Amino acid sequence: MAVFHFSKLLSYPLNPWSFFAVFFMSVILVTGVHAETLRVSITGNANVVNQGPEIFYEKLLIAALEKTRDTDGDFVLSHNVHGGGIARDRAMLIAGAGIDVMWGSVTKEREQQMRLVPVDLLKNLNNYRVLLINKDAQPKFSQVKTLDDLRKFTVGSGEHWTDGEIFKDNGFTVLATSSYSGLFKMLAARRFNFISRGLYEIDNDTKEYKALGLIQEESLLVKYDVPIRYSFFVNKNNAALGDRLERGIKIAIEDGSFDRLFYQYPAFKAGEELLKNSHRTILVIKNTKID
Repeated sequence: MAVFHFSKLLSYPLNPWSFFAVFFMSVILVTGVHAETLRVSITGNANVVNQGPEIFYEKLLIAALEKTRDTDGDFVLSHNVHGGGIARDRAMLIAGAGIDVMWGSVTKEREQQMRLVPVDLLKNLNNYRVLLINKDAQPKFSQVKTLDDLRKFTVGSGEHWTDGEIFKDNGFTVLATSSYSGLFKMLAARRFNFISRGLYEIDNDTKEYKALGLIQEESLLVKYDVPIRYSFFVNKNNAALGDRLERGIKIAIEDGSFDRLFYQYPAFKAGEELLKNSHRTILVIKNTKID
């Protein structure tokens, strides 16, 4: 890279217009440090109307970048619609090809493959699971008192879902599918007995799939023995973006804007209320994704 030495230029006699030119050039060079716009690509479709948890992560990402705009420069957020699910997101991010940021449960494998932004986005709501079941199945689940009792029931899961893998590692029979919407139809068709859902997901699920006859199971909570954070990830070599996001989120936490955004979403409020007022039987399951 060519280096412009002002000391050499200043060694020559300069008229007032020359001094102005030198000053103008110095401003361009100094401000040029942050002149290049940061381009950040995430998965999804910008035109989809979504007021669930997914839009929260995107808005928080934008907030983190906005809060570091003065120190780190401008940015442009774009969407990559590939239809390949979370496994494709991860592969593209690891390769540095088309996805710059993703969000998901923190596991040892993911920390090895990608750079973790070490802030929990869900305020511990990811540490518990509640079950989505068919509405006539509640009497059977009300008889469950232990984890062994629950193992008699089969689990439905999306492919590569962390909780599905954990249930399988804990001796459950798990049926996985790559179709998100198909998963709920399969439960309604009794291909399996329940789907494990986060406290922040179940409220939306019961509303969206009510017509399928699916309800929130009311007597149980499954708790990981070791909490699972839910965080942003960037490419392993993109320390600058990871650092910027961490700083931006922490600023949002300190100035209160994180909480204001978080509590805009009824699903998060419902999850906290469920946990706060719960009189359910708590079944502890081993988190096998931290070893």
